[in-house]
Parts: sequence; structure tokens; C-alpha cells
Amino acid sequence: MVTPSPVAPGADERFGKYRILQRLAVGGMAHIFLATIDGPDGFSKACVIKRILPEYANLEPFSRMFADEAKVAALLTHPNIVQVFDFGKIDGQYYLAMEWIQGQSLDRIMRHAAAASIPLGNRVTVDVGLAMSDALSYAHAKTLSDGTPLKLVHRDITPGNVLVSRDGIVKLADFGIVKSSVNLERTVAGVVKGKYAYMSPEQITNRELDHRSDLYSLGIVLYELSTGRRLFKRDTMEATIVAASQGDVPAPSQVSPGFSPELERILLKLLAKDQDARYQTAREVHDDLERFRGTQHWTSGGRELATLMATLFPPDDRGRVSTAVAVPGSMPGSTSLGSTRTPTGISSPSPFAPPEGVQALEPSALVVTGVLPRGTTGTGTGPTGLIAPPAEQAAGPEAFPWGLAAAAGVAAVGSALFWLFVA
Repeated sequence: MVTPSPVAPGADERFGKYRILQRLAVGGMAHIFLATIDGPDGFSKACVIKRILPEYANLEPFSRMFADEAKVAALLTHPNIVQVFDFGKIDGQYYLAMEWIQGQSLDRIMRHAAAASIPLGNRVTVDVGLAMSDALSYAHAKTLSDGTPLKLVHRDITPGNVLVSRDGIVKLADFGIVKSSVNLERTVAGVVKGKYAYMSPEQITNRELDHRSDLYSLGIVLYELSTGRRLFKRDTMEATIVAASQGDVPAPSQVSPGFSPELERILLKLLAKDQDARYQTAREVHDDLERFRGTQHWTSGGRELATLMATLFPPDDRGRVSTAVAVPGSMPGSTSLGSTRTPTGISSPSPFAPPEGVQALEPSALVVTGVLPRGTTGTGTGPTGLIAPPAEQAAGPEAFPWGLAAAAGVAAVGSALFWLFVA
């Protein structure tokens, strides 16, 4: 990714107490900027500002969701979770100020590794899995100050929300659609939150969720990371929904000969369709991955990931390196830069092209009629496809679940009504 140019070359933009340096990414509902907060005697601390657009700040559902994200994030302090340290509203725009991670999202790491024909392999998978399971173990067990369980379910564990710093530190980001006792599960009937290709079977069919849904999504991420193959992503949204709802998982050794039997056992247990057959806690996942790493005699630490980052993302000619940002598309009606959202929830062509050097973001699919993620072809190993597609073709018409299609129609009507009344 080319390092974005400053927002206003030669002049910094002020946003309250923050000085905006660069626009890092653009989403349908929010923009992300690199900024600093300055103090006396040359003090300056870099941070990332996630800023909701003014036209959505006045819509109560969006401002409420943004506030919920801030309240949940403020409760979480863990070395493998991106820290949010400020929330407010300036000139009608809600914002979050969060930790600056100089690195890349796992999504981009996987894309660049595939384009360079560099297999990521088991060691990178285990390092990422250990960090994410540790973060989820902490988040799932978190309580309020009075001891009340937070009952947190992230619901958006995807490669785009896993950030890796240039030092090899892995962090979980974006709690924008988290379910917890803080937000009291404010969800419109028929709305499915998350990204289809990384949903658990119970999530994609809009059933009651608990923390085990996050473990299933983690299993998808680790499966793709270790095998270099998409698991449920298909050429169309409908086929992706079918594949994810069916939950048929080929053994990793079938797509990657010589795959470690012990790591395969861990992945398949994470990806059990029956919730009771999965790991019951993220701590169990972490312990199993630790035992596996011990049998391989791998040392702990992020040296392997740091070396990978330096290989895949060397500095540019001016010595600059790009910055990792979480996907700010986790809001109702999120879109990529190629489309805009109207109040009725219908996508229309955008008159604006992405700014040069600015990363377009993969949106979250929040309703069954949601926009497809970036790189929808899902084929090839170049930058437009995450990793190689699965060997089998997408499910044919005979495999289409008509019950799910009917539910999609109902959800579409509910979504349209929702947007009609909140606009």
C-alpha cells in the first residue's frame, strides 16, 4: 500500500485537540486519519482518529452504535487488543481516538504473501492464533466494575480486523458490532451483523450467539492462514451464504498435503458446526496451541512475524512505511468507495473515485442485502483476491437453501423499513 499523502499538503488540519496528518482509509460511514495530540515543549503522541461522517452523526442508530463501541472498548485493556483512549463529538462529528499500529492488517498480509508466492505456514498461524485466543479469552471473561459479566461477543473476527505491527505484535481491532451487556444487543429484527465468509452457522442464520461463535470465526481465519485457501468465500454473495450456513469444512490435509495432524485437529475442533463440539473457551484454544508450539520447539515472540512484515512491506524510496487500520465498515449500510448508501438502503454508483494512495475498505455485511466485500471475484493470487479459491466450485442451484432465501427477503424488507424510518 502506498503511504497516503497528507490531507492538506503543507498545512495540517485541526480537529479539536488533534492535528490531522494523513487520511489512512475511507469507509461508507467513517473515515480514518493518522493524527497527533500535541503538548508543551515539543510533546507529540501519534494516534488514529476514526471519525463518523456528519450526515450519519445525526442518525440516532449510528451515533448510538458508535457510542456503544466506545463504551465497550474503554473497558478493554490488553496487549493484543487495539486500545481506544478517547471518544467525543466535535463540530457534529463523533470520533474515536485509538492506538496507532504501524503495520498491516492480516488481510493485506495474506494478499501480499499470495501475490509473492510466500507460504505463511503453520508457525505464523500459531503465532496469530495464540495472540487472538489470548485477546478473546480476556474479552469473553471481562466483567463490569461491579463484577457483572460483560458477555462480550465480537461478531467480526476477520483478517481485516487483525492487525500486525512491524514488530510482530498481533492485535484485535474494531468492536463496532460487538454484542455485550453494555449495548443490550440493540439489533433490528432480521439484521445479520458481520462478514458472511467469516460467520458461524448460528450467526449467519441469525440465531442466538455466545462467545463460541467468535471461536468458529477465529477457526476460519486460521484455516485460511495455514492452508492458503478460502474456506467459505465464493464468487457470489448467495453462494458464500450457502457455504457458510452449511459449514462443510474440508480437512486442511486435503487442500495442503503434509499438513500437521495436530494443528488439523485444533482447526477442525474450532470449526465444528455443533457449538458443543467446539472448544468451549478461548483459553482452551490458547492452551492447545501452546502445547503444539512446544512440540515444534518454536520460540515465543514475534520475530517470525516481524521478519515477514519487513519482507512483504519494505519501506518506500523515502523510507516510509504504511500503517495498519481496522476496517471502519461495521455499521448498518456500510459500503466500499464504489457505492454510496441512500436512506432507503439501496446502493447507487458513487460519483467519487478513491483518493490516490488511500486504502478502500472491505465493508461489513450487516443485512442479507449487504454489499459484497472488496475483491468479490475471489479468484487468483494477486491483490484483488485474498488467497487461492477452494478447489471445489460454489454450490450449484440445487444446493441453494430456499428457506434462507426467504429469510433474506424478509430481512431486505425489514432493512428497507429501518432505513426509511431512521432517515
